[in-house]
Amino acid sequence: MNFKVAVLTIGIVNIQTGKTQYDWSIYDYSDGYVYLTDDGSLLYASKDSFKNDDSFELYNNDSGRSLGRKSKIIDMSPCVKKDVIEMLFKNKYDYSVKRAFQKAKYKRKLRSSYSVKGIEKIIN
Repeated sequence: MNFKVAVLTIGIVNIQTGKTQYDWSIYDYSDGYVYLTDDGSLLYASKDSFKNDDSFELYNNDSGRSLGRKSKIIDMSPCVKKDVIEMLFKNKYDYSVKRAFQKAKYKRKLRSSYSVKGIEKIIN
């Protein structure tokens, strides 16, 4: 299934606090979900917006222009800090709290995240 997804950029989310570049936290809305993409972005949307292996292209919600990002969903989690960190760790992103002199197990970092405003199914 292919989708055209209208989004607003929310920057790189601080996983420990959930804060976006606009100073709101994804953890404030625990009924929301985050979806991890194969290119290292997070999509913030409602539950059941996507399934694993759904492919999509991102479009700017305001201008309608393509962001040139074609990806697919590889994992998802409710917007609960413990669950998000667990999902990321499972996919080789280490955002757990570090103790003094402790190294991260994985070096991968997330790219920019997006808040989903609309999803349009594309029929091939």
